[in-house]
Amino acid sequence: MSNSNKPFDPFIFWTSASITILFVLWSIFFPENMSSTINAVFGWTTKNWGWLYLLTAFSLVIGCFVLMGGKYGKMKLGLPDDKPEFSNFSWFAMLFGSAIAAGIVFWGPAEPAYHYMNPPPYFGGEANTPQAGVDAMTYSFFHWGLSAWAIYAILTIAIGHACFTKNLPLKFSSAFYYVIGDRIHGTWGKILDVFAVFATLGGLATTTGLVALQLSSGLKYHYGMQLGPQSMYIIIGILTLVFTLAVYTGLEKGIKIIGDINMLVFIAVWFFVLVFGPTIFLINLTTNALGQYLIHFIPMSLFTAPGFEGNWIGAWTVFYWAWWMSWAPFVAVFIARISKGRTIRETIAATLILPTLGDFLWYGVVGGAGISYDVTATLKEHGVESAIFAIAQNLPLTGILAVVLIFLITTFFLTSANSAALSLAMFVSGHETPSKNLRAFWGIALGAVAAVLAGTGSLKIIQTASIATAFPLMFLLLLVLYGVFKGLNQYSSQENSNKIPGSVR
Repeated sequence: MSNSNKPFDPFIFWTSASITILFVLWSIFFPENMSSTINAVFGWTTKNWGWLYLLTAFSLVIGCFVLMGGKYGKMKLGLPDDKPEFSNFSWFAMLFGSAIAAGIVFWGPAEPAYHYMNPPPYFGGEANTPQAGVDAMTYSFFHWGLSAWAIYAILTIAIGHACFTKNLPLKFSSAFYYVIGDRIHGTWGKILDVFAVFATLGGLATTTGLVALQLSSGLKYHYGMQLGPQSMYIIIGILTLVFTLAVYTGLEKGIKIIGDINMLVFIAVWFFVLVFGPTIFLINLTTNALGQYLIHFIPMSLFTAPGFEGNWIGAWTVFYWAWWMSWAPFVAVFIARISKGRTIRETIAATLILPTLGDFLWYGVVGGAGISYDVTATLKEHGVESAIFAIAQNLPLTGILAVVLIFLITTFFLTSANSAALSLAMFVSGHETPSKNLRAFWGIALGAVAAVLAGTGSLKIIQTASIATAFPLMFLLLLVLYGVFKGLNQYSSQENSNKIPGSVR
């Protein structure tokens, strides 16, 4: 039975909404049990399945380059006569802005500085040395480079090609059309979309929690505001109110304007740090780390840290791969939507190569400044969320720069949260323009899940939530990888047979 005239699919909505509400209630009434359970899931997942996260991400990178350079590269996401809807600049700006969010502002300065004082086991060596700086930047490049973006790219191709050639709804389940066929319209498709909702909530809640921590740290570190334990709830409440209002009223133009301004501010901050920071050091560090990344990419991709104490790979690499996977359903749907009429080759180039270079430039300059100024003492005292503001203290116009950074963090987040709430509503309704009430519900749900996680005040709890929600997606992405090549091969064979005179196929 079709749900085309219904505001939402009852099974998908009530199942995903019930899971969300039960999780929030569990976190409120049994917070210690929630924390211990999430930590147990984290330990079990990363220690027993970390190797598969690494192999999955590496396989997706290989798949992307095969698609981009092989016979499928010229095929379109759509029918042969479909044309791109957006200019190249607007297309990439929307793509990059929706996918990267405030995470790059949080971790860009924090991760290199952290690895600088705690060298990754792959490289080892002495902390706070010139080589430790290069190694720290190399691992930061690895975590925000090809592997991460390949997760988005493969899923984007699967959704885009299936939806625009088979006239399917823009939903996560459509990515599996070439695997299970018309069963995506039945129970299996509904279950897949419930997974997408759950993963998106976990991924966005992780980002919301990180943003709240960073904004709270900025207000405390830079302005001396001693915020109480309730500050996290207040910040998340304000953010939730803003993006829920935006998604409810359908202020797409307003969000687009904010997104455009956000990208300009992002570029301006990068130039400011490059010009007024230790310029030559930043250029040399970025160049050196890029070379080391290219040399060590394959060994790092498969490094499981056997025999090393602790769970470094789980806390860093597996966390990142899981976080990106949890974002993949809603980001891939959005990128597929704006990429209709593009070839597979240019879509992968714009979703894999260009964003990777953009991340390298941001990390090399902003993260490099943190290493040059050695903000490690601040990180030890105030946490990794203080890194960007510690760097600002060493640059001119500190007061103005701090305000700009807070604006950048907020607008990056609002743009992605708005897209996520819309995508969640699309997942449960199957409509490209879901009802206002449905959009508002998922906006509030995002804020509620983020609040109960961030309210713990623990960065680890926030991080592990995304790993728990992304675990099923790891297996699903391997199915998508198989389905992409199977489907494109079938479509290519069918197109070729249709060109042969007298073909009966």
